[in-house]
Amino acid sequence: MTAAQQNLQRGFRIKALALFFLAFLFFAWGTGNTSLWDIDEPIYAQSLKDQIATDNLVVPTYNDRLMPDKPALNYWLMWSGVRLLGMNSWGLRIGSALVGALLVLYLIIALRRLYGESIALLSGLLTATALHSTVIFRSATPDPLLILLVTIALLSYLRGYIYPEIRTREFHWAYAAMALATLDKGPIGFLLPGLIIVLFLLLRQQLPLLWKEGRLTTGIPLFLMIMLPWYLAVGIETHWNWDRLFIFEQNIGRFDDSMQGHRGPWFYYLISTFLGMLPWSIFLPQVLHDLWLKRRHFLQHQAVPLFLLIWAGTWIAFFTLSATKLPNYVWEAYPPLFILLAFWFEKIRAQSRLPQTWGLALSFSTLFLVGLALSIFAAWVLPLREPHLPGMVEVGFPYMLAAVFAMLLIWKKHWSAAWASLGVGSIVLSGLLVFVILPPINALKPSRAMGQEIAAIQGKHPYHLASWDWFQPSFLFYAGRGDMPIRHLSSLAELRTVLGETPLYLVCPSRDVSAVEAAIPQDYQVQNLTTAYEIYGHENISLLQIKNLPHAKGTRPDPLVPDPVKIE
Repeated sequence: MTAAQQNLQRGFRIKALALFFLAFLFFAWGTGNTSLWDIDEPIYAQSLKDQIATDNLVVPTYNDRLMPDKPALNYWLMWSGVRLLGMNSWGLRIGSALVGALLVLYLIIALRRLYGESIALLSGLLTATALHSTVIFRSATPDPLLILLVTIALLSYLRGYIYPEIRTREFHWAYAAMALATLDKGPIGFLLPGLIIVLFLLLRQQLPLLWKEGRLTTGIPLFLMIMLPWYLAVGIETHWNWDRLFIFEQNIGRFDDSMQGHRGPWFYYLISTFLGMLPWSIFLPQVLHDLWLKRRHFLQHQAVPLFLLIWAGTWIAFFTLSATKLPNYVWEAYPPLFILLAFWFEKIRAQSRLPQTWGLALSFSTLFLVGLALSIFAAWVLPLREPHLPGMVEVGFPYMLAAVFAMLLIWKKHWSAAWASLGVGSIVLSGLLVFVILPPINALKPSRAMGQEIAAIQGKHPYHLASWDWFQPSFLFYAGRGDMPIRHLSSLAELRTVLGETPLYLVCPSRDVSAVEAAIPQDYQVQNLTTAYEIYGHENISLLQIKNLPHAKGTRPDPLVPDPVKIE
């Protein structure tokens, strides 16, 4: 390697590491400023609290029951953050910010040989600045890890397929990544990547390559060595109940029937993908149109774009068929689309020519209208629905201004400046979301304040929790201690069965406080500690303290609280 080549290599590494650190700072920026968002974040966080309290990081539990929703890997990631920063929003979410930055770094490194330095760096930038990245890599959920691991698995396979001299190493990276993805979110971690690889080989009439050059004899044992020990351990410890519930309820059940009300029409993911990839998705129709014109060359001469299209299309199509729908489910389809977008941007810059004028005008007009719609919604529609929130007309300004500036720069053929203006608009919007939009919304989530009030009153003294006609998992996380469960009352007559010597903290809608007080025995005292508006239920919620009167102590033993109702 010549001195010039060494300098280029060193320069690329510096750029890649700089983008990694900037991405990490961007995703970690203000991550701990808000309390956990119901319902997923506090469920996973409380499950981790349970595991830490029982000194068992093998079996996920929640509210005194098995928690079969997800395997262990994300809990271990959150546990690492908690050890570093504490059991709070910062500690629980910092791992996801790191994973997002690692995704950006991996894309840059993996794509350099496939597409060159400029496209590799641009792909990382597009990924970091997309709208949904601001959300997904600031959340304490298993999705960020799955996104990173699926991307590693599929890009490693593609690199091994294209370059035989590194095939063994890259295929083994793919097997290891699929194993870890399976530890993070279950069978989807290997089934969908495997399906994408098989479809790719079938279309290129090279399926025998799977067993001839697929390194199955070493890859499958590697996969099992990484994935299997925890599944066996949790199965043995729970008499296979966890594994059974996970497979049949959380995987087959989610695909066959919608869970927790998460459903949508067949075009759900077309809309959510477009919105999630903003501002860059405004160019997707033109990118796909250009690829369609070259479709005859794909099967034999365009292996890389063919693989990327199969990757994105298969992932979106699979979850379109699923009954349960959430935007997070198709984030794994974003990286190949970002790569295709980066290639298209670089082609325009290199050829120094405008694509079709009407296409560009439509793209920037769409972004401007999206920004306008955001401002209208935040300034007028949202306050009508939620009077406790202020008007936030500024939320759409970044997209509107970015669209105008980018269009002017494109006409003058300042390509890099045009793309940069869109990126700056996206970063400014993220700043608005984190520091302007979310704080007033966060103020309407009373669970953390209620938990702090309970902690201030009780100190280290024992107490227990119950809910009536209202519950959010964040209340259990902030109000509970360790693996403390909460009893969900099905009728107020059950109150007598949960009252005892230790104080009971009961949360309920404010409209039901009188009914609760009427159901309390005379030898107990009820105090309404706080009443606050709650944004999820759009109603006032009250926290009540119910305890023995001083003269009645010793008259009633603490009850044995039965198994609580499982939260779906």
